[in-house]
Amino acid sequence: MKFRRTVKTVIFAITAILFLASCGSASKSYTAYSPDQIAKAIITAQDGISALRPLMPEDDYFEEYLRNIYRFESDAVDSITAGAIRYAEGMAADEIAVFLLSDNASVKYVKDTLTEYKQQREYAFTGYAPEQAAILANGSVVNNGNYVALLICREPQIAEAVFTACFSDSPPVINEEKIISPPPVEKTPPLPEPTQRPASDPLHDAEEPPQNDIIVENIFDSDAVLKAWRSGDNTGLSEKSARVLEACLEITGAIIDENMNDFEKETAVNDWIVDWVDYDQEVHSNSPDASPDPDNDNPYGAIINKKAVCSGYSSTFQLLMDMLEIECITVKGSYTATGEEHAWNMVRIDGEWYCTDVTWNDPVGGRGTVAEKHRFLNVTSRYMRETKHLWDEASTPVAGE
Repeated sequence: MKFRRTVKTVIFAITAILFLASCGSASKSYTAYSPDQIAKAIITAQDGISALRPLMPEDDYFEEYLRNIYRFESDAVDSITAGAIRYAEGMAADEIAVFLLSDNASVKYVKDTLTEYKQQREYAFTGYAPEQAAILANGSVVNNGNYVALLICREPQIAEAVFTACFSDSPPVINEEKIISPPPVEKTPPLPEPTQRPASDPLHDAEEPPQNDIIVENIFDSDAVLKAWRSGDNTGLSEKSARVLEACLEITGAIIDENMNDFEKETAVNDWIVDWVDYDQEVHSNSPDASPDPDNDNPYGAIINKKAVCSGYSSTFQLLMDMLEIECITVKGSYTATGEEHAWNMVRIDGEWYCTDVTWNDPVGGRGTVAEKHRFLNVTSRYMRETKHLWDEASTPVAGE
């Protein structure tokens, strides 16, 4: 496979070099292909590219994508005379966009803005989806005259060569069979009421918690769950809180043995969360139909809906550590490359503090190996700094230093 890809790269590179040499120092900036045909030619030459949703100027979301996703200023948006965007949904990085700009447009501004978009998306994926972040890191933004292309794919050198070849007298062949779009978006039906639990879900098979005459708003409350855990009295819990309490009883009964030490218990909880929960990829989707789980920031989303973001992972870990009486705190900080908020935990075992980032132990697209699950299990504060975590160190214990 690597040999075949290398041959493809060489062939396209030679084609591009010969073409440029035949044109002298000035590159030909005319093509019979439309921006979408250029994008399709690039996709045709890629192996293993994700299904890409097409977005054309006539689509309502096209201009919104330019303004809110790429963050083009109005002058740049107005300068696009033709264009095509084909983007992957969820946390897949692949994206091909080609634009033809008017003669008075700033090609440099458009290239710089697309480069900034690519870099920020790379940073957002780092830790959560490292393989996709690498695709973004290797992507490129190129132009030929007033044509500008964003090339985020697994074989960017081939993509650049194909883009260049589209301006030759013999443009690349487009294979429509390789142009795969995601299935149409289906409206998600409303979630069933708590009493309508899937029979196949082992966490949901127990009887309903007892009801009382007090009407409790159906929100999740970790403090209430922990109080009920310790007292054995679950009356007054909301439906969501009662379901999480019920699930935690089953989880700890299944993964915790009384002979375990605190480190073994912590590891078992980390591994269970990583195996059970999926990172809610919808939060990073560029699709207008993205639908993040409304409870992805708390244990109800993680344990019951199996969807979470960093605050959902860390609060679930915190709750289970509290139930197991292992000293634990939640650290609310950020990822320094973007300034984006991030949360993780610190545990105190045998008198020593350690950092654990369960979210980054569960990368999207990971293989679920022990090494992956434990990348950020009981690491030092220095390691967290080196991996671009930022937090208020003055008010936080130091781990391993």
